[in-house]
Amino acid sequence: MMSSQPTTQPRMYETILNPYPRSHIMAPGSQQPVSFIHLGNQAQSGQPPFFGSPGIITNSQQGPVNTQVVNPATGTETTNFREDAKILGAIQIMIGLMHIGFGIILGFMNVVYGQVLGFASFALISGYPFWGGISFITTGTLSILASKKLSPSLIKSSLGMNIVSACFAFIGVILLLVDVSINGLPNQDYWAVLSGKGIAAMLIIFSLLEFCTNCTTAHFAKQAITKNNRVSWASFL
Repeated sequence: MMSSQPTTQPRMYETILNPYPRSHIMAPGSQQPVSFIHLGNQAQSGQPPFFGSPGIITNSQQGPVNTQVVNPATGTETTNFREDAKILGAIQIMIGLMHIGFGIILGFMNVVYGQVLGFASFALISGYPFWGGISFITTGTLSILASKKLSPSLIKSSLGMNIVSACFAFIGVILLLVDVSINGLPNQDYWAVLSGKGIAAMLIIFSLLEFCTNCTTAHFAKQAITKNNRVSWASFL
């Protein structure tokens, strides 16, 4: 006759957390928050998990736990565009005004009197200080308006104008370098050539600064457009 012996079955221990834990309290002797302790046992018991850390959302339901990770840096690209576009737009407007002002001065220096030649400027003949300056002012104004209203159409317009202004600035640098290289003939006015080369050098510096500013603003505008498209697509899904 066989004797019946009691069978020992393993016991499952469940840990029920406080439904309102403080997310910044750490368990003694542990390197993780209290809200994450015994998460596996709680999922097996069918209790809805609770996460105290911000940026994680869970669905309270029985069975497998479905989690959705939310980016805590939402809107960072748009915030960067809002903050930086105002400053960069103001710089673009100032550079445009400087181009127009120095272009007028180059116009007075390109005067031939008697047998003495003035400062020959291909940049002035092409009109770069004027259409370039107007383009820079328009681009800066669009950047400031886009940073204030954050309209998708304005941001896209700002991106397009920054690309166009960057191309204009690059062309202007080439024209101004030609002006510096071709002047200095014996029959030219020494002071006109010296002053013209100085103005051309300053316009080269301003054009390079405008080119860098346009590239930076276009980068932030592209990030803002990409972020808005992702948000729109996520909301559609």
